Amino acid sequence: MDIITLTTDFGTTEGYVGAMKGRILDILKKHNKTAKIVDICHEIRAFNIYHGAYVLLTAIPYFPPSVHVAVIDPTVGSERNSIVVETKNGHYLVGPDNGLFTYVVEKLEIKRVIKIDESKYIPSSTFHGRDVYAVVGAEILINNGYDGEELDDIVKLDTEKKRVIHIDRFGNVITNIRAEEVDFNLYDEILIKIKTKKGEKIIKCKFVKSYYEEKDEFICLINSEGFLEISKFMDNASKLLDVDYLDEIEILK
Repeated sequence: MDIITLTTDFGTTEGYVGAMKGRILDILKKHNKTAKIVDICHEIRAFNIYHGAYVLLTAIPYFPPSVHVAVIDPTVGSERNSIVVETKNGHYLVGPDNGLFTYVVEKLEIKRVIKIDESKYIPSSTFHGRDVYAVVGAEILINNGYDGEELDDIVKLDTEKKRVIHIDRFGNVITNIRAEEVDFNLYDEILIKIKTKKGEKIIKCKFVKSYYEEKDEFICLINSEGFLEISKFMDNASKLLDVDYLDEIEILK
């Protein structure tokens, strides 16, 4: 069965996600098609493209070739592009061209980037998730692909400046520092400078392989997606450190 996934910052207390699903199912039914709709996440922090980009990375690569509709779109109705990204292994990513697909296309290489002609869909100026992206997602399943004006690349988030790109529900602080950028040894004591909105702080943490190896002090480790993460065993590191998204990180060693 065909699969289409949804990821949004719409939450589950409104009808927005239901409207998108209804639109997809209605279009597919008219073409005698069926699909399984999978919710990846609808609790992305409102307007937070970094959060959405990281969540897509943690989920999409583990699906068989599928259509993935993602809507974290703070500038909906503006001149930003809407796109379909076809990957080399058969996935289709549908959404605004605002950096949302930055991390996932590093793992699933881009084959083509296609600009969506929004004028074809007569969208509202505030709900492209329902009026454009849900429709395009259904069309990809019906037509086994999508054609249109091709673009050279997608808009990408800044990956040069080292910063916090995600805080998970456990309070683990995920940075955009890659495993290959880390040059310290297991169980080294590391000094990390964090620049928050309230000022700078320097913390000491032990570099470990897994959470349980240090139960009293802050730890840092390479997480399952290959990023450096700051944690505290069975505690909320982000609250203890008063850290938030996009706070700057510097390894002092």
